[in-house]
Amino acid sequence: MRKLAHGSRSLLTDNHVVPLWKEVQFDDLVFTVVPYVGHSMRECYGEWAKDSVGDIINMILQALEAIAFVHDLGIVHRDLCKHNYLVQWHPESLSTMQVPLTRPRVFLTDFEMAFEFPSDISPGQRLLTGLPAEGYRRPVAPEVASGLPYDPFKSDIWQFAESLSDFKATVPEIDAVLAEMFQEEPLKRLSAADARDKLARIVHNTPPLARSHPISTLSPTTYDY
Repeated sequence: MRKLAHGSRSLLTDNHVVPLWKEVQFDDLVFTVVPYVGHSMRECYGEWAKDSVGDIINMILQALEAIAFVHDLGIVHRDLCKHNYLVQWHPESLSTMQVPLTRPRVFLTDFEMAFEFPSDISPGQRLLTGLPAEGYRRPVAPEVASGLPYDPFKSDIWQFAESLSDFKATVPEIDAVLAEMFQEEPLKRLSAADARDKLARIVHNTPPLARSHPISTLSPTTYDY
């Protein structure tokens, strides 16, 4: 966390880790002082927030930018899902019936299962085996469950896409990108940076009003923890 959330690196636009303002030591306990971020990304659909497809896609774009930044530093999250992203507020464009003038910032949290690879290890050797932790309950990519060495950068993307598998944008090009992130075969799966860039191009070429509608298909989520 000190590497990601402290100092000049914490000020970078594409760094979405909650800034670490201060650490307070009390005996063997360390308390951190960080900004308060009021909402979870899991609330962006299927719950109380009346967010439009455009609102949700903006959050997904920021979420991809966040993990791409972390991956670029050789760090994998290993517990990547919409539940572990915080949002400053929910625009609720379906309630206001207006395209928001400003967007809430999305923050990536909960790094207790993260792993950092040394910088001298080549990309092809950055492999892990097994679950993130004993008794881990959230869905994992097929290669993680296999027990064989796997690319944790690609499994991060599968896990994030799985947490969005009950979301349909009703914009075919956007839904296609989400499907590519959810590919069962790791080699066919988009990286965080590729998914971010591909989705950004589609959003750039889609008029705002074309994204100002509710999602049309919603199945029950596979977990809620």
